[in-house]
Amino acid sequence: MEDINIAIYKLPELLAPAGSMEALKAAVENGANAVYLGGRLFNARQYAGNFDNNELEKAIDFSHIRDVKVYLTMNTLVSDNEMREALTFVGQAYNMGIDAIIIQDLGLASIIKDKFPKLNLHASTQMTIYNAEGVDFLNKMGFKRVVLARELSLREIRSITQSCNTEIEMFIHGALCISYSGQCLMSSILGGRSGNRGKCAQPCRLPYQLIKSGNKTKDSKACDNKAYILSPKDICTITELEEIINAGVKSLKIEGRMKSPEYVATVVRTYRKYLDKTLETMDLNCSNNIESKEIESDGTPVAEEDMKNLYQIFNRGGFSKGYLFGKTGADMMSIEKPKNWGVYIGKVIYYDNKTKTIKTELEDNLAIGDGIEVWSKGDGESPGTIVSEIIKNKINIKEAIAGDIVTIGHVSGSINSGNKIYKTSDKKLIEAARETWTQGFRKKIAISGELHIKTGEVPVFIVNDNNGNKIEIKGEYIAEKALNIGLTEERAKEQICKTGGTPFEFEQLSIYLDEDMVLPVKELNSLRRKALEELECKRVIGFKRESEQIFVSSKCQDEKKFICLKQDNKQISVLFYKLDNEQELKKLINLNIRRLYLPFNFFLNNLKRSEEDIALKNLIELLKQNNIEVFVWLPSITRGNYDVLIKKNITNLTELGITGILTGNLGTLEYASQFPTIKLACDYSFNIFNSNSAEILYNLGAECLTFSYELNLEQIKNISHLLRNKGIEVDKEVLVYGRVPLMTSEYCPVGALNDGEPTKASYNNAIIQGAYSNRTCSNRNCTMAVYSLQDRMKEHFPIHCDNIDCRTTILNSKILFLADNMNKITSSGADIFRINVWNESIDEVKNLVKMHQDLVKDNFEDGLTKYNDEIKKIKDKGFTRGHYFRGV
Repeated sequence: MEDINIAIYKLPELLAPAGSMEALKAAVENGANAVYLGGRLFNARQYAGNFDNNELEKAIDFSHIRDVKVYLTMNTLVSDNEMREALTFVGQAYNMGIDAIIIQDLGLASIIKDKFPKLNLHASTQMTIYNAEGVDFLNKMGFKRVVLARELSLREIRSITQSCNTEIEMFIHGALCISYSGQCLMSSILGGRSGNRGKCAQPCRLPYQLIKSGNKTKDSKACDNKAYILSPKDICTITELEEIINAGVKSLKIEGRMKSPEYVATVVRTYRKYLDKTLETMDLNCSNNIESKEIESDGTPVAEEDMKNLYQIFNRGGFSKGYLFGKTGADMMSIEKPKNWGVYIGKVIYYDNKTKTIKTELEDNLAIGDGIEVWSKGDGESPGTIVSEIIKNKINIKEAIAGDIVTIGHVSGSINSGNKIYKTSDKKLIEAARETWTQGFRKKIAISGELHIKTGEVPVFIVNDNNGNKIEIKGEYIAEKALNIGLTEERAKEQICKTGGTPFEFEQLSIYLDEDMVLPVKELNSLRRKALEELECKRVIGFKRESEQIFVSSKCQDEKKFICLKQDNKQISVLFYKLDNEQELKKLINLNIRRLYLPFNFFLNNLKRSEEDIALKNLIELLKQNNIEVFVWLPSITRGNYDVLIKKNITNLTELGITGILTGNLGTLEYASQFPTIKLACDYSFNIFNSNSAEILYNLGAECLTFSYELNLEQIKNISHLLRNKGIEVDKEVLVYGRVPLMTSEYCPVGALNDGEPTKASYNNAIIQGAYSNRTCSNRNCTMAVYSLQDRMKEHFPIHCDNIDCRTTILNSKILFLADNMNKITSSGADIFRINVWNESIDEVKNLVKMHQDLVKDNFEDGLTKYNDEIKKIKDKGFTRGHYFRGV
């Protein structure tokens, strides 16, 4: 048995963000075990400072000297034409000694694994991995680590770590996307700035109004004011560290490449402190109870001052635990304001408009140089300033404390008595944070040394580090016999140990010297300086690599030969977001549709009614007899109830005679591939952005691939060319009509906000008391009516509420419609042209199918003439051409 004094637990890695060199130093000097950063291209934070190649190598060297790993984020989608440039960059980073690459794109990952087999791959949270099947799939591809979706509970995370050998990483602090990462097209479709390409404009941080559909002529407001109902608070899990460690997570990730170095320093320093404390507690508990595999805990106690610092450096109306303990509805949302709140310090007693000063009674400390904001209006306007004047009892002071009645200057804006005041920045906190990386090195590497000085010989200095590096330096001066007082061991040790300007610290130093001899102090200094400089170089060089020149074809060799790729058999598919009356499907039987995608809950509802099984089976058979394939449509996220129900019913579905399954994620594809009698198709949510990704999915058994909605026509054409040249015969599907899903979220705005009936007062209660934290969709109102979000431009975005897992999909306000461009779409190489059905009647669906069938034929102009009136009618309602002619 292990000695109980040996640590039984091993701390997970603390992984910090680095959007700049200053932020990287802040992370390293405050205790991060690893940092993640991006180059100028191919990373999901294109608006961060990021690193050019020269800066990148300096960052890697700086970190490696201090035993800190560096992970390069290349977590965006990459087109075929960009692949060569991306791999050239990988090669450069590989040579510099990067420790791992964080990847979203399957195609890029496969080539990196082939060309750089020794380079560790980490799967970005943008891959939307949330189950063991998805982790196992990536493990087979060669990924060392998977960053799980941020929506998972601790129970789910623990289940994955216990069943998989792959390292698991999770986010523990920072901003939380309201959509599953990798499944958000909102910024992309609305403004052309794609999150999947690193340019998210964060439309989720804008105000929206919840609208409940009334009769056909009137909608009703489900809330009486606009609010930031898609803007979540940042997560903070510092009090849950023991439970997280018990869950088996290998890396704890702090979000924040867009945040300041001071933020990085403060957050990393605080988590470092409590991770170390947590390990001590866990080791002690486990030493007292060796047989216990899991120690129950009341949480990690955190000092009030440390918690206050986390709030002060950045928070959005407090923190949340995210989804670690389940859904919490409005309690996790920053409904009133989407930006940093800071710390509440009091209310305006009186505002002098002439002098621009505020009188208030402080509820927290305030000093000259602090930043404040006054919440003066419900629309989010917040007049603010850096405090330049504080007056107490008619005397100017530099700092005031809680309880003081003071006058603060100078603040301009619309300010009234009763307005709340928040301290958004604390000068002392920021200065203390900056000192951690600007005032010498805090991160010290323990080394050992031996100094040998013999009379009549040059001194020899030997240094060893914890990585097995050994440096031996010989001096230039010969030691001489002392005429008076000789060099002492204490004096030599004192001089050698002056390592303050380096990242090293002598843990052990042995001095061997003859008695009564002398050596110049500058010789000792020179020995130390040379030895530590060489040690730095050796620690850096140990990570450097050499790679062969990489060649990747970036485009189809026959592109000029084929002006277009006309398909002989152009066919139509139809996907129903929801379907209640299966009998209406019979109206589509004679329309020569290639494929119907029917939602999983349609089959589930029928399977529950055993007497209807035969009728459903007969309907499927009737459709198949008319050459219509019937696919079960599984959405992009199938956690929780979905996962259980799919595995419970998939055999029943195959017995019903379904043709195949439209899968939405890697985990579902991995599981469904076990059933060889059904066809597999991959939906848009796989983010197929290049031919390599398409090839991987094809090799996994996918017979149909729906291309990313962010591709333009030229990119689709290029992928089609490349697949053809590789001899890959797979159905290629594109969307030509319908509402594009903008985001998929565990959060339900309808259920979270008082089950669809929130008021302005209820918003405030939700923030102050967490009033709705346990009422998410308790009454299922979100499925009893139709809701939408109204933005500042009065556009309505339908909300699709899934009653299997209470999961929300927000659809675009405008319909994707390409009727007058179908000749160009059909020349892209696509085989199947999909129609997405949201609230269209079955008669409208029939007309849409007939229209598109005529438009994909060779006599396109005749089709345009034939359907001119219907096309105009659809366009008049508002439409978009998506990214087909612009891309991202």
